[in-house]
Amino acid sequence: MANFTVVNKAIKAAYPLLDIEAVRGNGYVYFDSDNGFDNIPSIMIHPTATKTEDMIRVVLESIEQTL
Repeated sequence: MANFTVVNKAIKAAYPLLDIEAVRGNGYVYFDSDNGFDNIPSIMIHPTATKTEDMIRVVLESIEQTL
């Protein structure tokens, strides 16, 4: 199961100037932000069946593609 505290720390480390947070949904992950970056598309991935390391990789790739 992906640990979203660790995932969000990885996002903060990769993008320290942006306020982007990954949020666990029911079978997907969506993004929230106070900077207007909440338009990053949701990821259709099951958070409870995905390892934390894999979730970090997928989330960072999604953010990179959007930015």
